[in-house]
Amino acid sequence: MKLYLGPVGLDISFEGSLFPKLLPSLYFTTPVVKQEIEFTCKFTDHGTESLSGFSLLLEGKSDNPEMMPYNWFVWGKGQSELMLSIEYLNTDKITSVISLFNVAKKEIVVHILRNNPADIYEIDPLFQPLGSLLLVYFAHLTGGFMLHASGVVDTDGRTRLFTAVSGTGKSTMARLWESKGAMIINDDRLWLHKVDGLWYALSTPMIWYAQKPLIAKVDQIFLLKQSPENRIRSLSGINSQMLVMSNCIQHFHSKAFTEAHLASVLDFSSSIPIFECAFKPNTEIVDIIRALEY
Repeated sequence: MKLYLGPVGLDISFEGSLFPKLLPSLYFTTPVVKQEIEFTCKFTDHGTESLSGFSLLLEGKSDNPEMMPYNWFVWGKGQSELMLSIEYLNTDKITSVISLFNVAKKEIVVHILRNNPADIYEIDPLFQPLGSLLLVYFAHLTGGFMLHASGVVDTDGRTRLFTAVSGTGKSTMARLWESKGAMIINDDRLWLHKVDGLWYALSTPMIWYAQKPLIAKVDQIFLLKQSPENRIRSLSGINSQMLVMSNCIQHFHSKAFTEAHLASVLDFSSSIPIFECAFKPNTEIVDIIRALEY
């Protein structure tokens, strides 16, 4: 089985009692952009990997087991080995995952520990949160980055991104544009990737619905905030670029990773017009943005 995530290809195999069942990655079986790197990726419920020699780099602890029923950890060893480990909370199926990510060898081995390892278990290769963690590193390895944003391609071909923290209105804005004829690329998380000197937004697999792989050149980016009135303000300079960066999905655990991420975000945000967008949830904001000169 092969999956294609932006410029990264995955040659996937399963062993033991594990079998594929494509849900978030259902449509990601055909590339939409030139492939730059390919990993072999094996999923197994046989044995596990030792954390011996690895150092903890980063962790994400759940503060709401109902909404986020897992803790995740990023471990490192040397210059090219990462270990992504996941502890599941209150589950009767998967108890933990240890995934060895060897960049130099272009290999990923995912060990899935289960309460009943003899039972047949169907799983999507991009199950949560492993898929989300891998996307951050795939984007990093190919010179891009992940951004909390919705994106739409308008009827005139222009692509606009709307970025904000959760709950501010990314999905709402996407639906307003859809109601006025635009096509949604994604309503929450985008992969920004550079092709031939231009920045493109790529859709990513979503855990709640089957997201088709889409790609579009970015023309404008809007920093959202809720407001009793619709208002647009053009922004410029390093402060506006840092506001974009604040909404990126960022794993700052090494100097090299941080420097590469910063360079990519600054390059992107210096070449794309940035606006502050205060809005209320009606389609008037669509007409206002469409009338912008830039």
